[in-house]
Parts: sequence; C-alpha cells; structure tokens
Amino acid sequence: MPTVETLILGAGLAGLSTKWFLHSESAILDKGDRPGGLAITYEESGYRFDITGHWLHMRDDGVKESFGSLLDMNSVIRKSQIFTHERLIPYPFQSNLQLLPEDVKIRCVMDAVEAHVRREKGEPEPTSFGDFVLYHFGEGIAHEFMFPYNKKLWGVEPNEISHDWTQRFVPVPNLRQIVEGAFTDKHLKDGYNATFSYPPQGGIERFSAAIASKLDGIHLNTEVVRIHPTERWVETASGERWNYNFLVNTFPLKAFVQLLVNAPTSVRTAGDKLRSTSLDYLDLGLKGEALRGLHWVYLPQKHLPAYRIGCFSNACPGMAPEGCSSLYVELSNAVKWSLDDALNQTLDALSAIGPDNVSREDVEVCRRRHVDFAYVIYDHAYKKARSTVFEYLSGQKISSIGRYGKWVYASMEDALIDGRETAARLMEEFHGE
Repeated sequence: MPTVETLILGAGLAGLSTKWFLHSESAILDKGDRPGGLAITYEESGYRFDITGHWLHMRDDGVKESFGSLLDMNSVIRKSQIFTHERLIPYPFQSNLQLLPEDVKIRCVMDAVEAHVRREKGEPEPTSFGDFVLYHFGEGIAHEFMFPYNKKLWGVEPNEISHDWTQRFVPVPNLRQIVEGAFTDKHLKDGYNATFSYPPQGGIERFSAAIASKLDGIHLNTEVVRIHPTERWVETASGERWNYNFLVNTFPLKAFVQLLVNAPTSVRTAGDKLRSTSLDYLDLGLKGEALRGLHWVYLPQKHLPAYRIGCFSNACPGMAPEGCSSLYVELSNAVKWSLDDALNQTLDALSAIGPDNVSREDVEVCRRRHVDFAYVIYDHAYKKARSTVFEYLSGQKISSIGRYGKWVYASMEDALIDGRETAARLMEEFHGE
C-alpha cells in the first residue's frame, strides 16, 4: 500500500505543473498510456492531430521562465477568420464588420448604436449571456454571429448560461471601435489568443512530454475508482490503495465527485448539477492546401455541422505530409450529425472557403473522435453547485485544479499557473515552508 505526501490525480498540464513545482514527495496517477491529458498528439498515415486546437499562450513571466526553455517553440501570430455570407471576415466579428453585405453591416452598426444609447440611459446590467450580447452589441451582431455560433458551441440557448466566462474570451469593443471596424480598414485583432506558441515539430504533445521527461513518479495506465477523503486513500482499478496526506485533483470535477466515498448528499447533488458539453470532432487529412493559410475558421451557420475548423499544418507544416493539410473539425453540440453528413458538408464548406475545391478523393484520413468533457456550461445553477463542492473539498484538504478540476473555462497556460500556485500553497500552508 504505497504512501506519499502529495498524491496528484491526472497527468495533464495542471497535474504535471503541480509536480514540477512541488519540493516534496509526490506521485501522479493517470489512466492514460502517456502523460499530457488532452494535450497529446495522434499520428496516422503521416498526418499528426492534436485533440482539436491546443495552442499555447504564454504571457505569464513565471510560465515562460519555468517552461519556455524546455524545447524550442515557434511564436505564431493568430490567423483566424469567420466564414459567413459566403465570404471570410476577420475575427472577432463585432470589431470587423466591413466586409459583410452592405445591408447586414448597416443593420449591425445601427443596432450597436441603439445598444449604446440604451446603456447610456441606464439599462440594467445583464444577467445571462444572451442579455450580455444584446447589452453590448445589439440585435444585429447577436443574430448574425454571437447567438448562432455559441448555440452550436454550447448546445444550449444563450439565456441558459451566465456571462461569467466572457471577460477574457469575448472581446467587447466600444461603439467607436465597432464603427471603425465597419467603415475603415482598421481590423482589430482583439482577444486573449492573438498570438500563441507551438512546437516546430511533433504537435503539442512535444510540450507535455518535455515536462513529463523531467519528472519521476508518474504512474500511467492506473485508473482511479474510489477516493476516501476522510481516511485519505485512493483505490485503483487493480485494487491497490494509495495513502496520502494531501490530494490534488485534476479530473473533471463532476466525475471526481462521483468517486468520493461517503460524500454528503448535498455535495453529490451539487456534483450532479455541474454541466459541460462533450465534443465530437473529426481528424481530417487532406491532399492539397486548406483554409487559405488560416489557423482556424469559425462557422456560425446553423446548417453546417462544424462550428470551427482548424488547420494544424498551417501553423506547423510538419503536421502533415508535404503538400497536404492536417485539420480538426469541431462538430456542433446543437445537432448530432452522422459521419457521412458531417464529412460531406465539411468538404463543401472547405471548398467554399478555398483555395481549392475539396472532394472525397482528397481525403486520406478521416477519423471521428469524442471528448467526454469539453466546455464547462456556466448555467444559472453553476455558481451555487460549484461552491458547494469546493467548500466540502476545502474541508478535506483537497485541491481541485485545472480547466476541469476547477470547472472553469480556461487555457493551457492557466493549467500551468494553477499547478504552480497549488504547489506553493501546499508548501506554505501544509508544510510550513
């Protein structure tokens, strides 16, 4: 029966980062066959595919200092656009209305002006994401992009979710910027992901593997099936029990609660209320160029199965054989699509975007994949349910971190920062360092 000072559940970036910064005995348990969590890369027929877009944004000086020298990383300026009205327009939509059809552009601007006037008159602050969009942008931008795109991404109506997640992820230009984006060539590249870092070869797994290579005590192919918070042990599928003093969880919070032995009914009920999307997506290897050199394209149209198509090889040519393209196709959560329909309509969309027509004969790899937990849904039960779970975990001296352990909308860099801050807190609060 192994015993460790700190036991870490999950070998994704948050778990790896925690172990990296801990100055005490620790171990990581993960059911996967390689470290990295979702930051891994598949290879098939000479094409490489991450689990959709894993672009690393390193803005934190501490993250750069700790991990920036592990391997050479290319700094890439984001190239992303939106395909709507049979044309590409720059992202974000609300700042770049110039290329829209004239009548659509005028309606979006006029509605943005009306929204501005309502705010000036003291319109109440929004309480839902739907209200947030109308409050800041007006009906035109809402119905042309914000509502249909986010319905495809979240799979729920805009008013079902709060706007708590929007601060970093939804740029909010002022009225002047909206007008300038509609009538001048000033394309505003707003957003937290205007630049990103990416390995020059091998996909994002090179980064995860570089961190893991410096660590020991990573136990793979080890599935956790029960956790006893008061007795402080974790049981694996093989029947082995690990004793610990301190536990760091990076598993999805909803799934983690289900593993807890003798958790109060209120905690289990709160865990059941936590919602997230799942994700079906395609790995797509094509002959020829795709997406006109763009890294990803947003697709708000209701009739298209994908809400976003990205191209790894446009950011890193080594992700595909020479002259070919390695893509990911994220499928809508609003409607379930068959593989044939999803592929056919995706090829039609790629042909419309250009530069070339794409047919089935150009497809060398097409594999449908599934992610159980994709985006945390910030519905109106979110705050209370999450708070109830975290209050209980705090009392059991369990840290739950990372995008899914913390149950938040967050980036890869956030996971690395979570690990660093958790390690510092453990050393200070629990070890007296």
